[in-house]
Amino acid sequence: MKMYNNKLWFGLFAILGSLGGCDCRPASGSLEATQLGDFMFGGLFPVHQSFKIVNTTSNPIQHLCEKFTVSRLIQSLAMIEAVEAINNSSMLNGLTLGYKIMDTCSDVTTALQHTDIFMDKNSGRTNSLFQAVIGEYHSEVSIAVARYLTMGYMPQISYGSTAGVLSDKTRFPTFKRTVPEDDHQAKAITKILRYHNWTWIGIIATDGDYGRYAADQLEAHANDQKIYVSFRVVLPDFLNDESLDIKLNETIKKIESTSKVQVIVSFAKSHHMSCLFEKLTPNASGRFWIAGDSWATSLNVLNNRPLNEVGKILGIIPSSGKSSHFIRYLDDLDLNPDSQSNNTILQYFIRGESNKSRTTNEIRETLKKAVCPSAVFSVGLAVRFVANAIKDICSRKTCHGGFDIQRSELNDALANTMLTIDNEKYSFNKSGDLDTGYDINIWEAALENNTESVNNVTLRTVAHYMINKDSMLFLNDQQRNPLTDFTRNVISQCSPSCSPGFRKVFSEDKPICCYECVKCPENTFSNQTDARECIECPKNFWSNKSSTTCTPQTAVFLSWKDTYCITILVFACLGILLTLIVLLVFLVRRDTPVVLAAGGPISILILLSLLGTFTSAILFGGKPTSIQCQTGQVLFGLSFTLCVSCILVRYFKVLLAFQNESAVIRVMKKLFLPYWIIGICVLIQCIICGLWLWWKPPKASEGSVIRSELIFQCDEGDVLFFGLMLAFISLLALVCFGFAFLGRKLPQCYNEEKCISISMLIYIISWVVFAPIYVNIVHMTKYKSAVQMVVMLFSAYGILICHFMPKCYIILLKSENNTREAFKRGIREFTRHFHRSSRVDQHRAGLDRPESAFTIDSGIENIINRVYSNPYPTGTISSFHLSIENLPHEVSVSGDSLYEFSVSSGSSAEMNEESQQQLTLSGSQKLLQRIKNNRTELKRTTSVPNF
Repeated sequence: MKMYNNKLWFGLFAILGSLGGCDCRPASGSLEATQLGDFMFGGLFPVHQSFKIVNTTSNPIQHLCEKFTVSRLIQSLAMIEAVEAINNSSMLNGLTLGYKIMDTCSDVTTALQHTDIFMDKNSGRTNSLFQAVIGEYHSEVSIAVARYLTMGYMPQISYGSTAGVLSDKTRFPTFKRTVPEDDHQAKAITKILRYHNWTWIGIIATDGDYGRYAADQLEAHANDQKIYVSFRVVLPDFLNDESLDIKLNETIKKIESTSKVQVIVSFAKSHHMSCLFEKLTPNASGRFWIAGDSWATSLNVLNNRPLNEVGKILGIIPSSGKSSHFIRYLDDLDLNPDSQSNNTILQYFIRGESNKSRTTNEIRETLKKAVCPSAVFSVGLAVRFVANAIKDICSRKTCHGGFDIQRSELNDALANTMLTIDNEKYSFNKSGDLDTGYDINIWEAALENNTESVNNVTLRTVAHYMINKDSMLFLNDQQRNPLTDFTRNVISQCSPSCSPGFRKVFSEDKPICCYECVKCPENTFSNQTDARECIECPKNFWSNKSSTTCTPQTAVFLSWKDTYCITILVFACLGILLTLIVLLVFLVRRDTPVVLAAGGPISILILLSLLGTFTSAILFGGKPTSIQCQTGQVLFGLSFTLCVSCILVRYFKVLLAFQNESAVIRVMKKLFLPYWIIGICVLIQCIICGLWLWWKPPKASEGSVIRSELIFQCDEGDVLFFGLMLAFISLLALVCFGFAFLGRKLPQCYNEEKCISISMLIYIISWVVFAPIYVNIVHMTKYKSAVQMVVMLFSAYGILICHFMPKCYIILLKSENNTREAFKRGIREFTRHFHRSSRVDQHRAGLDRPESAFTIDSGIENIINRVYSNPYPTGTISSFHLSIENLPHEVSVSGDSLYEFSVSSGSSAEMNEESQQQLTLSGSQKLLQRIKNNRTELKRTTSVPNF
């Protein structure tokens, strides 16, 4: 007993500590009930239906709870009764349960403030004084509380929250409930509607998780059963909302304007329905109401108004067990307010009733009339589930109190707990729900002197809905007749049914339930009777008029099985293979004159870019995707730009090597940076492609010319950028074409005029022809992409064949031409030819000497013959040096690549002076005369050009 007392004191201090450590304060006037025990439960009950802000300057803002509800008081007493029943039994072997029940005022913020106490977050412990939370009733409040409790993995069992989202164990792993979720309620109501052939209904719901979800589910299931919704009204969830009164008036007008809608399903809260019934007009009365579980047992919503003025009411409530034990508890309940100091909820109610001069017996009767068996059963079931889970845990280990149980243990135990009550077994399903089913009740006018009635109305159960079997079960044949009589004269229809293939057409001057049946247009269908709208055929389907089904469209695209595509694929793969072979040959023979003359490393870049071009052509085959289209266009643009810019730079370099020396040529040689030029060209194309992808990129598109066919193809996106990409490549090709024309007289081993001209002409002509075909002729056909693929292959093959096949022929089959001597012979022939041409030009011009330098051969004779230029093109030599000795003045002729050529003369002493005289070859007449005069005494040394 001493240990037990110590635990009680420890629990008391823990509760006080939690309250003291909480930064936020419960709503003003918040009520609670507390009882200490070894295992503490938190309880959340919406005893008040609303609240209002009374002080906005305080911290925190103060709220005042309003609209005390006796039915929620009964639910809190049901929890207390269940805890006391367990404590009075030997179920926990001497251990006791405790509780702290708090009024949430139907407010999420207030509920979270209370939940913060249950979490005991300031204690620094991994577990809490509280083992579980029972509540809340409203779904929107339970959702917020469940999110908070999930952070601490604390179990929560609701006795009334039915929103379907709470079944998601990914978001709410610790949430469970002793009622079914609303989807089952919607199915049960749909069964009733279909059974009575009520095909035109109205829906009223509150703007909360419960109301919206239940209405959505009902509408979905109703449509499946050819039941349609005439109107759907959503009322503000909070009673203190200023727009509530306006919305209620709109609802009354909606009911009045749809006189043929005789059945209205309501998922509103009880107070909302009470306000609505107060405003009912004669034209809005007499409807058949189907009440959701939120107000199906709230008989006080009538506000002393006769039931027959409101209409007929049928309610759906979760199935329940016996509640006689709770009635006995109320009979024995001490209603002295002073003795209920630990239960301010009950104390507040008793004092309020006493102020109305009501006797104790009258107060007790009021409590008994507010008892809803299903609500009492759900609350008691929640407490028993937690108690049995604790019992299971403590049967496997020693327990002295709540701190001996981890929250994860309790959650696991709850999932596996099964209860047996009155020979019925109850357990949570995998979603944490309890599939108990529903009772179908009708509201009947009470007989005279019926003391158990409320507002002269009683409830009568006429059927059960079984969730597992999805079927309605009437209690017996005798009780089926009262239901038939109850609904006999209720008709909620307007027009005859429309056959499949037709749809309803509503007239503005007629009620919405009145319609005409018209044929469904093309590409739509209806496969059910009374279709409100023809369903648009799904993607890739089509239909004729008045169709009941849609036929799949034939997918049309450039398939890999298509002969045309196979042919293109073969040529693309062949191009890749040939390019790889050429690349291998060039890598193996990279030090030979042919490879060096072809550009050396630049030729490798050209081959790599051709691989990208061939690959990009393959990407346009098969069923296109947006990534595929973007990659294909950009890869082609960048790879072919790289290819053409490399050709341009390489040939321009050769062209500079064989041009007459002038100031412009010397400047161009100094400014000539091959890789910078290539990089700038590629960068420009990258900018174009980048803007293209950012603004309006290529994408996969689909469309139909013939309804039965669906064409898949690549759409260019912004045609402007597509044109800019091709135009920039064409500009580079034209420049290459111009360079080829200027270099038509170069040495044979360097003259690629024909190769460049032909390959660039192939590119330009191909794309010029491609443009009108691509834009006009092949619009919306599967061969649109094929045309672009062919043009890509033409362009790539033009360069591969014209530029590299002759060189491979020399390397592999004419190796005797792939030597330095062969290249020197070609240069000598060019030099002699150019020398003769130069003399003719001088004679015609009347000049004594040439104005510029010409090619220097590797012998001194070329210097004497006044041929001065470097004979070796860019990339084929690193330097050459020619020294002539035994002259009165030393002569040195040297060249570095293509940029510097000079002849220096003078004595050894003079050569070392800073004022050393340097003369260019073109201006060295005196020097040349000295060379001629001493020709027999010349001693020369030369360095062989490095290919």
